[in-house]
Amino acid sequence: MRDKDIILDYVNVNEALRYLGYGDNKPDNNTKKILDICSEELLKVIQPKYVYRVFDLNEDYSIDGVDFELKGEAIKNHLKGCEKIAMMCVTLSSGVDSLIRRKQIGDMAQAAIIDSMASAAVEQVCDKVEEIIKKEFPHYEYTWRFGVGYDDFPLELQQQFLNVVNASKQIGVCVNDSFMLTPTKSVTCIIGMGHNLNTSSKKSCDNCSFREKCQYRKAGKNCGR
Repeated sequence: MRDKDIILDYVNVNEALRYLGYGDNKPDNNTKKILDICSEELLKVIQPKYVYRVFDLNEDYSIDGVDFELKGEAIKNHLKGCEKIAMMCVTLSSGVDSLIRRKQIGDMAQAAIIDSMASAAVEQVCDKVEEIIKKEFPHYEYTWRFGVGYDDFPLELQQQFLNVVNASKQIGVCVNDSFMLTPTKSVTCIIGMGHNLNTSSKKSCDNCSFREKCQYRKAGKNCGR
């Protein structure tokens, strides 16, 4: 479904700083000015778009009426007990890629900042789309978003995923030979839906497959998810 416009009027700068590796450090006044400039430029070119489809999920983890296999043990564990799944694709559109390329020619520091801000922004859009899905299906509990390529859920499924939700035609998201999405600030993910689910709707250290390798946990922190 794609029937509501999403407007992003701010960028989660704290999240962007986390991507940049600031940790508990605070940016100085000069850096804050640069952050403001980058945020303003990014918001001018962002065009949030999304598409999603909701399907019934069978007990054997097959999806009714869809030629898409949920490969890997991690996604099956994630969807344990779920009755439906929402397959979602979100993008900030190609203007963001163009802005980052221009900055890479003239100012690599700003290019890195805008790249991190865009990563934060696409997650903000995902949050908004998730709210839309929950309003459409209010009587379900939800899992957190499980991205294609996470853990042992193969990245090679990107093209099939895009075909299922018709993302190329609907919102202009494609995949290259390396299975990476274009525009680059795009996301594909699955959300489980059910009743009495024994899982959190938020990703945490406890349910993260990378918890033993995580640099944030080794430093006594978390990634903020």
